[in-house]
Amino acid sequence: MQAIGAIAKTAGEIGMTRDDLSKAKDLLQKHGDERDRLFDAMLSLLGKPSADGVIDEWKSTCEKASELLDGLNSSIPPSPSGERLTGIGAGDFYEGEKKVWAENGKGQIALVSDVLVKVKVANTGLIQQFNDDLKSIRDSNAEGQSTLNENLDAIKAELLDLANTLASKVGDKTLTAWMKDGSAKEYIKKWRDDVAQKSESNFTVAQQKGQLKKQILDKIEALKNAREQLDEKWIEEMYRSGEECTKSLPSLGETGDYRALDWVRFGEECLEPLGESRDVAAEQSKTLFDEVLPGLQGEIDARYAALTDDPSEISDWKSELQERQEAIQEALATEDEVIKNLAEGPYQEAARDTFDGVRSTFTEGMKDLLDRTKDAEDQLKV
Repeated sequence: MQAIGAIAKTAGEIGMTRDDLSKAKDLLQKHGDERDRLFDAMLSLLGKPSADGVIDEWKSTCEKASELLDGLNSSIPPSPSGERLTGIGAGDFYEGEKKVWAENGKGQIALVSDVLVKVKVANTGLIQQFNDDLKSIRDSNAEGQSTLNENLDAIKAELLDLANTLASKVGDKTLTAWMKDGSAKEYIKKWRDDVAQKSESNFTVAQQKGQLKKQILDKIEALKNAREQLDEKWIEEMYRSGEECTKSLPSLGETGDYRALDWVRFGEECLEPLGESRDVAAEQSKTLFDEVLPGLQGEIDARYAALTDDPSEISDWKSELQERQEAIQEALATEDEVIKNLAEGPYQEAARDTFDGVRSTFTEGMKDLLDRTKDAEDQLKV
């Protein structure tokens, strides 16, 4: 310890007794050992996996060190040239140590460690969270897409069945009789009810997809806004501030002949755990912003841009519906002319009543189907 050499030199110059010199050396050695333990305690704080309490413990340790130094100062026996450490030539040591412990007690090194660890923990949590979100997106989309495909196929099949039924009855000239006996009313009602139920099911799936999409996009936006406090550049800047602090401590402690060389070693040792926290945090930040986040955004863009995974699927489905709708309208127009040509009477009246109901139900059912499909598509426009 530098101070022991200083008092050994001073002892011969001022006429200290051997006993007083020995006692002073023992006190300084004991102080040095206690000081080393405090150094080790602070270094262990920088290596903690959690940042909880690090700053407070760091400051508390520095306060103990300052009290320990004062205790040493008051324990030194008087010498021919004065009292305490100044009297034995170690006044510069005392004054330098007081200054450096006071500066270290501000907790800047601990603060840097605290921030780096918190960023590391935050990035780890965010990576896990976004990976979980990615799984939720895939699982939810697979289930929802299955329901959508079943409903879209069923709606298309039921419309085809309606078109084929009308075409067949027009072909064999039984459509008017079917209208007259009222069976067509039940048929078209069942068609409309089935289509309405499946359209509503599609809307529910789309609503759930839209809500999940919005939640994920909000998280992505929030993370992008917080990037300045989580990315590699900011992590490196924080580490550099800690590095500057560790390197400044020896010069702050230098007083007179005291060089504060132990603080050089302490500062270098502090940089090891700080560097490890920086490296892990930076690697996780790179993973988060260069891999996980783009992957999640890409998944949203690919699977949640439209009602179906492939936007062309819903476009093709609408085109097929349009073709079948036109075929049905053509068949109904033909039947309208047939009924108009019937002689007035109960037969024509019964056929007309059913026909008008069938045409109205079909028209309204198609409008509701297309409107509800648009509502479902709009749920993904977030």
